[in-house]
Amino acid sequence: MKLRVWRYAGRLSLLTISALTCPTIAQTVNVPNGLPQTPIATYEELGMGGWKPPTAGATATVGPTGNSNASSSSTPTSSGSALDVMNAQSWGYQAGANASALGVNPDALAATCKVESQCQSITTHATGSTITGAFQMSDGTYQEEMAKALQSNPGLAASIGDSGLSGQTDPATQAIAAAQYLKDAAVQLQSSGVDNPTALDTRAFYNFGGTNGAAVAQADSDMTMAAAMPDVSQDTLTKNGIVPGETVGQWRAAVAAQMGTSANAPVLTS
Repeated sequence: MKLRVWRYAGRLSLLTISALTCPTIAQTVNVPNGLPQTPIATYEELGMGGWKPPTAGATATVGPTGNSNASSSSTPTSSGSALDVMNAQSWGYQAGANASALGVNPDALAATCKVESQCQSITTHATGSTITGAFQMSDGTYQEEMAKALQSNPGLAASIGDSGLSGQTDPATQAIAAAQYLKDAAVQLQSSGVDNPTALDTRAFYNFGGTNGAAVAQADSDMTMAAAMPDVSQDTLTKNGIVPGETVGQWRAAVAAQMGTSANAPVLTS
């Protein structure tokens, strides 16, 4: 019995000595190409007043008339290019290519969709309004401008799946009509004496039509928007984010803040 205890103790002593005298060997693990990167999720806040992006589906109601423009006092600002915002969408590059095919600067097109919807394809269901899509066009304007665009460049028909009214739901297709509308605006402004119209110059045309667009583009900065467009009611101005007493200069500054550097982008490329 004592012998067994002695042998156990001896073995324990040997183990202890072995642990003290034998160095620990460090192991190295090689990971091919390094450790994988950790994904960082990002989410872009939409700057459209009280409208919140839907978490499911693709339909949202924007304002009582379907107009998505925020007021000057709550307008989000951007110091970058609207083109980056548009190109971040799955349809952005195709929209830009369609604009270029019509002789329209993709940067000016992007400035328009950024102001209208933050370049999000939204559907509006407002009473008496058909305004919809990333470029917020009414059915009538869309059909008229699409017809002009395809007449000007028939080759564009091959790049779109549907040239009919249902094409409004596809932002890249709607971009054709929007680009044509911007082209109309720029050509009319040129005939009115505005040299090389920019995205900012054509903004009022896009919202309020040719006569009003030319008037605002050439108005003094201290003139009120209501005075520049006397045939537009204050109710309509308010629904487009223009408060009573707002001057043309204040309006231009608010729109330019939304467009970022793209505000000064010329509309026409040739």
